[in-house]
Amino acid sequence: MTNNHKHSWLTLAAVLVPILFSVPLVLGFFGTVHPVFDAFAHFRMHLAVLMAVSAIPALFLGLWREGLMAIVLALTALATVLVPTPYAEAEVAAQSTEPIVQPEYKLMQLNLRHDNARPADVIRLIAQEAPDVITLQEASASWRPKLKAIEARYPYNLYCPSTKHIGGVAILSRRPFALGSTPQCIGNSLVGLARIDFGGRSAIIAALHLEWPWPFEQADNVEQMRPYFERLHGPMIIAGDFNAVPWSQTLKNITEVSKTRSAEGLRPSWFINGTLAHAAAWVGLPIDHILVSERITGTRVETLEPAGSDHLPLLLHFSISGVDDGGPDQQTVMLSR
Repeated sequence: MTNNHKHSWLTLAAVLVPILFSVPLVLGFFGTVHPVFDAFAHFRMHLAVLMAVSAIPALFLGLWREGLMAIVLALTALATVLVPTPYAEAEVAAQSTEPIVQPEYKLMQLNLRHDNARPADVIRLIAQEAPDVITLQEASASWRPKLKAIEARYPYNLYCPSTKHIGGVAILSRRPFALGSTPQCIGNSLVGLARIDFGGRSAIIAALHLEWPWPFEQADNVEQMRPYFERLHGPMIIAGDFNAVPWSQTLKNITEVSKTRSAEGLRPSWFINGTLAHAAAWVGLPIDHILVSERITGTRVETLEPAGSDHLPLLLHFSISGVDDGGPDQQTVMLSR
């Protein structure tokens, strides 16, 4: 192969590789058109970094225009992920200037992983953090006897049955369910709902576990939940494994229908398996989320150490403002289907 021929192949590769990364990157911005495009959006951060890096050889080969255009496009896409929204900045500023006068509570969110080889780490973490409420996913049959070790401290619980071998969602609480309310499971352990009494102020706690994006049933899951969240009112916290990133159409649809916002922003939480869980905080996908309604205040989220799962635990600190109105919308079961 002559030097000229080799140079031609290198030049072609330097142009084509960034273009190949740009196709799914750009398609990911059209999630409103079809769920297939929203599936691409989940890897926007990784695709943008790969595109920028792959464009560097073009600069060394003298293709300045092509290389710079690819890098600018990649950085523009990356900015939609990393730059905080004005709403988020205003929320942080408001919390820093207004002291919390209400009691503070804690909620722990964790996908247990159905075959977690280190269940003792989970129990130890719960004992260490002592959250008021715990939302769990993949609470398989093998987890039930292990969780009995903490039932004395968390006597109020909801386990949603599932036909999947990985198990369903669960809510464990040290605080009682609100008087007159009934915990509820939606779908095949898609969501568990419980209204919990926090010292006279109640809040709906939702433990959620969505399917993976297209071609799986994530979009159908959102539509299945829609009528429930449309009818629920009052303070609400939705925590779970969404299998969807913060900038996805899936998250936008859920926040809109539930009238909630993200309490934690960009927080990578999942990476392949429990062995590599420490890497999740740096290169993982941010698919575990905590959404809160307007009466949930003073929110602060911590990412905790791995506990044998491929998902990192999240700990939400929060308060509840306002006064319960005692009306019918205080019930958890709002819709009969």
